[in-house]
Amino acid sequence: MTRGEPVARTELISVDALDEHQLDRVRQSVRRERDTEANKALSVAIMGQSGVGKSSLLNVLFGTHFPVGDVKPATREPQAISVPSNSGHTLTFWDMPGLGDSEDLDAGYRAMYLEKLAECDVVIWAMHADSRCTDREARHLRRLLDDADPGARRRIVGKVTHVLTKADLLTPPPWIFDMRGERGSFVPSRPLAGRMEVKAAHFEQMVVEPWGDLLSAHTYNNGEFAVRDDRLGFDRQTVTYRGHFSREVCERYTAAHPEHADVFSRLRDNHRVLPCSALFRFNLAALMVNVVNKLGPTAIFRFQRVLDDVAELAGVPVSAMREYGNFLVWDGIRGTRAFDLSQLPF
Repeated sequence: MTRGEPVARTELISVDALDEHQLDRVRQSVRRERDTEANKALSVAIMGQSGVGKSSLLNVLFGTHFPVGDVKPATREPQAISVPSNSGHTLTFWDMPGLGDSEDLDAGYRAMYLEKLAECDVVIWAMHADSRCTDREARHLRRLLDDADPGARRRIVGKVTHVLTKADLLTPPPWIFDMRGERGSFVPSRPLAGRMEVKAAHFEQMVVEPWGDLLSAHTYNNGEFAVRDDRLGFDRQTVTYRGHFSREVCERYTAAHPEHADVFSRLRDNHRVLPCSALFRFNLAALMVNVVNKLGPTAIFRFQRVLDDVAELAGVPVSAMREYGNFLVWDGIRGTRAFDLSQLPF
């Protein structure tokens, strides 16, 4: 829009003010918009250091089959897997090669990463949960974004979701397996949950917060939200906050407007660093909800394939759980096996 160009104004019109023909046109317009959105291709990229479990996380989240390497990196070039959704449109998942241990990335590598950062709808930036090296993560992200123009930089920062992978390695304290028949779910004990919260807050402070001037948080508007100030705005579909929606900001808004606590919680999820585990399927449903919130109110039509199974993301068969925790204790004095978890009756 150029200076002096007239601004289009929209007004809310009551359904009662429309005749049947006008109402039918509105219905058709909504259906066209929904169908158009549903048929758009959706692209997801996962990035981060080598060995943080990027391929494993994509595989368990989206049912892809990227190769996983225990010793050597399995992904050396950007790899894409496209799958059809239930409604027929395409979901494309990009598994990016690890950033490696080098502090400086060559121009070609940066350009490759920046291209995917710019073009993908969703970017998951994976960091190892059992690491304290936040400086390297922050430097890599800043080095990549230094090559982008200001407008692209703002768009990219807003689409990145930061996760702490391999949270199952954070022991002790122990994990708890909540068994329900033949399946169950892993949950951290209270002390372990506290450790995760502290670690996630530290990563958020070091990796997310420095981009506060470029950050914004978005979530859908259910039609009841109507709070506005110099940073918070809304329209009929979306609620937007300009800046870093930190825990303190969330608590302040929630205290002032408790009736909208769920909206503020979703805005908070935009900038929360989320610990997760592909092996234990821990927090995967929360990660999926976070991604959908960032995509906007029409994302459900594009993401239907994975949303249909979101309730299954946390479920772990008991047989698999026994393999994860099959400890064998050897009595070195008696020279006999003292304890074998696989022999327990569950």
